[in-house]
Amino acid sequence: MKLRYRLLGIIVAIVITGMAVGFVLYVKDGEPAKFDNEIEHFKYGSIGAEVNGYPYVVWQTLPKLFPERAPQGWATFGFSYESGKQLPVGVSVRKYGIPRVGFNCATCHTSTVNESPEIILGAPANKLDTEAYLSFLIETSTDPRFTADAILAEASRNGDGIGWVDRLVYRYFVIPKLKTTLQQVAAENQWRASRPKHGPGRTDAGNPWRLHFQMHPELDNLVGTVDFPSLWNQQIREGSWLHWDGNNNSLQERNLSAALAGGATEDSLDHASIERVAAWSLNAPAPRYPFKVDSTLVPAGEQIYQARCASCHAPGGTSYGEATPIEEVGTDSQRLDLFTDELLKNFGTVGKGKPWQFSHYRKSSGYANQPLDGIWVRAPYLHNGSVPTLFDLLAPTAERPTQFFRGCVTYDPEKVGFVCSSGTLFDTRERGNGNGGHLYGTELPIAQRLALIEYLKTL
Repeated sequence: MKLRYRLLGIIVAIVITGMAVGFVLYVKDGEPAKFDNEIEHFKYGSIGAEVNGYPYVVWQTLPKLFPERAPQGWATFGFSYESGKQLPVGVSVRKYGIPRVGFNCATCHTSTVNESPEIILGAPANKLDTEAYLSFLIETSTDPRFTADAILAEASRNGDGIGWVDRLVYRYFVIPKLKTTLQQVAAENQWRASRPKHGPGRTDAGNPWRLHFQMHPELDNLVGTVDFPSLWNQQIREGSWLHWDGNNNSLQERNLSAALAGGATEDSLDHASIERVAAWSLNAPAPRYPFKVDSTLVPAGEQIYQARCASCHAPGGTSYGEATPIEEVGTDSQRLDLFTDELLKNFGTVGKGKPWQFSHYRKSSGYANQPLDGIWVRAPYLHNGSVPTLFDLLAPTAERPTQFFRGCVTYDPEKVGFVCSSGTLFDTRERGNGNGGHLYGTELPIAQRLALIEYLKTL
């Protein structure tokens, strides 16, 4: 009898130990990725977006399992790598049950120019195609090659060191659940089929929120696609109307809404990490123009800027930080039209009951007047990225390109913008892609336009 109880005690102890190990391995969350250096933290730190992220072990195998779909690995979709780094800039990993991939602020706010390996901090990610990345994740999940055997074999070749317990968990729980989840993601994203493709450097800033609020974007064709903005020198934006359509004037809410759009939840938001990035961005300098500037034209260009542009785009200008009515600016109205009173009401519920509950959103009547610091690397231009260069922006609408390629890093220092011979074709005739409006300066003689461009290079 004593032996029986002793054996029972041993069995119970083993079960309890196993449950404790399982809790530590698969229930208890891991520590967020954080770095002492502010810039490293901006590039690789966690903001809480991994909570529903793709399983890291599986994510690492995908480019090798599907090389024809991702011939350059994750760089195929515009992610940038630094020498010696395993993860792309803007990607973090944290354990939520299992290690998961998440995005951070640097995902959409870092870029490169020409073939230079230098990462331009805070610049719009002009070659990143998040929609193509999402399509890749969805489509590979239904490919016959997407099997537990293939994934675990590739993970072993990667040296991920998956133990036998992990193998069982991934084979019978993680991978089947991942397939089911991605089927749901595919169904939820069917609204994208009725909109033009985003292409590199852009994102739909409205319809995912409409989906979140159960506003059924699949039942209409409203377009919310905008260019990624810059993220530097944020101190001069304090109190300005933010987002492309000027619908919020709180930097904190702007930052939190971006983190939520990037994958964080209201409960997973890492406020301390986000505030670190926000504090850094207040005084982060705009990148200096790296090419030659014709200094003989700059004084004349500055005079034109002060007379024609400063009232809207220079801090302290009479209309700086305000939204110019759509009737006046004349640019594509789709993004503005998407932000309805119903959507506004729903935004007021974000963070309900929390100290940071959203309260600064509004319905505006146009597009926001922004500062032009670092404008040289913020191409393509206008809120929807429909004009490739500053030279084209200052040209009459009829002379602006109807089609052009996006997604390359080839820079034209004369026209000031990225000029691609291949990539993703952008068609300004598609819904939400209109390149009209913002006619300021287009009536100037060519010599004055060129002088203005030289000055803009220096901002």
